[in-house]
Amino acid sequence: MITLLRRFNSVALLAVATSALHAAPDVHPALPNIPDHVFQINDFGAVPNDGQDDTAAFTKAFAAVSAAGGGRLVVSSGDYHTGHLELVGRLDLHLEKDARLVFSTNPDAYRIQDRKFNPLIAATGVDDIAITGEGTLDGNGQAWWNEARAFKDAARARGDANEEIGRPRLLIIDKAKRVLVQGVTLTNSPQFHFIPSRCEDVTVRDVTVRAPHTAPNTDGIDPSASRRVLIAGCVIDTGDDNIAIKSGKPEHGPVEDMVVENCTFLGGHGMSIGSETYGGVRNLTVRHCTFEGTEAGIRLKSSRGRGGLCENLTYHDLTMRNVEVAIQITSFYPNKTTPKPGVADPLPATRDPRTPAWKNITIRDVRSTGGTKTAGIIIGLSDEPVSGITMENVYIEAPVGLRVAHTRDITLKNVELKIAKGEPWLVEASAEAPRVLK
Repeated sequence: MITLLRRFNSVALLAVATSALHAAPDVHPALPNIPDHVFQINDFGAVPNDGQDDTAAFTKAFAAVSAAGGGRLVVSSGDYHTGHLELVGRLDLHLEKDARLVFSTNPDAYRIQDRKFNPLIAATGVDDIAITGEGTLDGNGQAWWNEARAFKDAARARGDANEEIGRPRLLIIDKAKRVLVQGVTLTNSPQFHFIPSRCEDVTVRDVTVRAPHTAPNTDGIDPSASRRVLIAGCVIDTGDDNIAIKSGKPEHGPVEDMVVENCTFLGGHGMSIGSETYGGVRNLTVRHCTFEGTEAGIRLKSSRGRGGLCENLTYHDLTMRNVEVAIQITSFYPNKTTPKPGVADPLPATRDPRTPAWKNITIRDVRSTGGTKTAGIIIGLSDEPVSGITMENVYIEAPVGLRVAHTRDITLKNVELKIAKGEPWLVEASAEAPRVLK
């Protein structure tokens, strides 16, 4: 039997609870400690714009920097063609204006085995890494995207559930302390642009990330299992999540103590957490950001078997224009697995450690105008409701209202949903009635 939705007649709802302000503290990551030695890539045989493979020149230059105890490697303006690069510790790879590293489309330049690839640029187990300047890392991804689309189309035609084919990432920095990426442009990655994984003290400042909106799986910045992370002043315009915070393995630890501020999100799927959250996410602040035409604004997504505890998440002073879905908090990912209104969760309540849990979320001073799909969804699980949400000073315009199911302890103050058709709040019987504060 389908349970009818409980509808709220008032457009202005929601609020500030005392539990509301679990705001994460400001984050001030330590910066890399790099000596003043300066090296020029042209001294190692790299010639700009000659179309030759400069992988060996970069490898020699990195070795020289390492032998000197660290320093800055300056890449002058022009195009440099290269394959896989492995960064050393205490290195500042400095790309001058109009310098461009163009990465090979030859899979053998990155292949580990079969369809498993090294990233285009990697740093593993070394500390004090910087990539700075006004230049560009160009992943040259078009050939990879074409292959990925063709593989997916063929898999669907066969009825094969495996629709994805391996592709390299642009930049992965793993198990490093004191990381700085500043000023550069990351573009056209075959898949995911930048992953800081298992890192401490990461600063990403004034970086531009761009890929066509149709380019598959081209996430912008995906912090994973890292702590003390600051992403500030970035412009991200991609074909997938603008930022996606992930923590797939509990032994690697959570993402914790992270701030995203003063960023602009254009094409892409929004400011995301998930879908892999088994290791946990805690103490996140997203503030003073603008969303223009993204698929989602605030996006928290996971599913049974991929989830974990995500708590103490604060979003404030956000401006959204022409965003499809302003707020999306769901334990049913991908979206096609979401039960219809009033229909029970088709999967059994397992209380597995990999069950998604969303707790202590504050959303305040958010304005979304010109929404194109829905105000949003907040949908938990019968055995793990979304809990402890505070919304204050929130205004959302959308064609359809906000759906709420399997939630508890929601508090609202000065929240207005301006909906073109139907009720603003679509609250199902499984949801605890929100508290509305004046």
